[in-house]
Amino acid sequence: MCLLELAGNDDLGCSNLVVCLDRSADQEDLKDLTRDLGWVGFELTTLARWSKEAHCTSDKWIFLDMEV
Repeated sequence: MCLLELAGNDDLGCSNLVVCLDRSADQEDLKDLTRDLGWVGFELTTLARWSKEAHCTSDKWIFLDMEV
């Protein structure tokens, strides 16, 4: 919640908040956390918006994005 409030501060000029979840984490915990973040407004994403590479899916991280 603190990160959402901080990102929403007009002085920072953030338009999106991206969180990275470690794919090697416990699968049940990862599933629960992904679901909970989805309830807050996060959606699965890739880093294609910020990358010049065609392949932006990570084998190590799951990225979730939310507009602030």
